[in-house]
Amino acid sequence: MTRERSGGIPTAPALAKAVASGRFVLTTSVGTLPKADEPLLRSRLGRLRGAFEYIKFGDNPRARARVSPWAAAAVAISEGIEPIVHVGCRDRNRLALEADLLGGRLLGVPNVLCLRGDEIEISDQPGTIAVHDLDVVDVVRLASRDHGFFVLAACDPAVPASDAHIARLREKLAAGAALLETQPVFDASGFATWLERVRDAGVEAPVLVDVSVVATPREADLLERIPYVHPPIGLAERLRRDRRAGIALAAEIVAQVRDLPGVAGCHLSSLGGDPAPALAVRDHVR
Repeated sequence: MTRERSGGIPTAPALAKAVASGRFVLTTSVGTLPKADEPLLRSRLGRLRGAFEYIKFGDNPRARARVSPWAAAAVAISEGIEPIVHVGCRDRNRLALEADLLGGRLLGVPNVLCLRGDEIEISDQPGTIAVHDLDVVDVVRLASRDHGFFVLAACDPAVPASDAHIARLREKLAAGAALLETQPVFDASGFATWLERVRDAGVEAPVLVDVSVVATPREADLLERIPYVHPPIGLAERLRRDRRAGIALAAEIVAQVRDLPGVAGCHLSSLGGDPAPALAVRDHVR
């Protein structure tokens, strides 16, 4: 990871350089951390180090309180891994968001993924209130223009590429997003159709395709309960018959999308946090 700094942040994040060069990139995650378990986090990072250059850290995913992604990213940096921190606008007002971004600069975090955040209604923590002081486009602008991060922004290939959908993507890119990351993709053909329509509409930004590595029937059941995510019908049963079915499925999707025009790479989502499934997929797609 580049260590040259200007105002506390690397001047040339490795992820930005890799995307600009056209090199296919793979990112992954270490799951959520409900407790401040530093030995567990370092163990997972140690297993991934050398195999993955970039690791993402979620911001209270599924509207549940988890270890701060900035704190986890600081541990990743100490392990020599370049982090990507999720920044959601659901839980914080402008002051809190700016404070987090300033703190991220101080830590040397180079990359952020700006998100609206999962709907508060799915939270299992009663009394939780959404803030939404800023729109995600506002957060993209703050992170990129005011604080100099390499910014990723979300897109959803399950949504028809309507004029309104294209206009929203353009807003995020105009605000400073440099890389679009999809919601989990299980239908490579459908994604290719969406991507072609987006390109035909003049949206040329590189795309990072989210590929869920589903390791257990329980994870498959969880995916079915997440709004707007559509895993294959019967995936849980397939995993009961063959525990490596999720790895094979993820590797197949990566192989199908990696050569599509504009695909910069894939993010191998780990629901449980165990590095082994993502490492197995990486071995398949070298």
